[in-house]
Amino acid sequence: MATRKEILEWFKNTDENAQKLINLKWKIAQTGNYTILQNDKIPFSMFIGFNDDNIMNILIRTGIETATIDNEERLTIYRVLLILNKRIEIVKFMLDGINEEVIAGADMEIHSLTRDDLNSVLNTILTSFYMMVQALHLEDQFNQQIVERTFLMIKNMAQEGKSREDIKKYLTKTIGLRDEDAEKLISEVLDSNNAPTTMYQ
Repeated sequence: MATRKEILEWFKNTDENAQKLINLKWKIAQTGNYTILQNDKIPFSMFIGFNDDNIMNILIRTGIETATIDNEERLTIYRVLLILNKRIEIVKFMLDGINEEVIAGADMEIHSLTRDDLNSVLNTILTSFYMMVQALHLEDQFNQQIVERTFLMIKNMAQEGKSREDIKKYLTKTIGLRDEDAEKLISEVLDSNNAPTTMYQ
């Protein structure tokens, strides 16, 4: 069984040029019951916590606050988040705090958790964030970092021997992308030597 200490150590044996998210060079800090993970190449902070039931919680703060925006825009955001919650496995979007900030969360049992399992969850979080950015038209704010990391995620899956069909199945079944969006994304990544500049056109 993986322990809290072992899991946090996974984020310390790192390489800034790594393709896998878990192998990136993370800045680690402690606040209350949560460990904060930050990396300059990821446009959000991750908060990791553990409870007594051997469950690990990952929370992602998006910085999108909805408490003071007008009702029409707020309802649009809420509608998008509800749709994403139905489409995406593992990761769920919620509101938190007095400013009603949009956050994403994922819970996982740690009794059989491996480093690769955790990396897969991080991939799901990243791609879920990409879907939210696309749906809420926040490309200018988040586009390039999301593009680069999603590009590397798919490249890494291909290098590990996964077929295009395997990658498509992951993007559609686990992440919740539509078939046509998954096909476009895979084509942009695997049929080019360079990362695409945008995934929203």
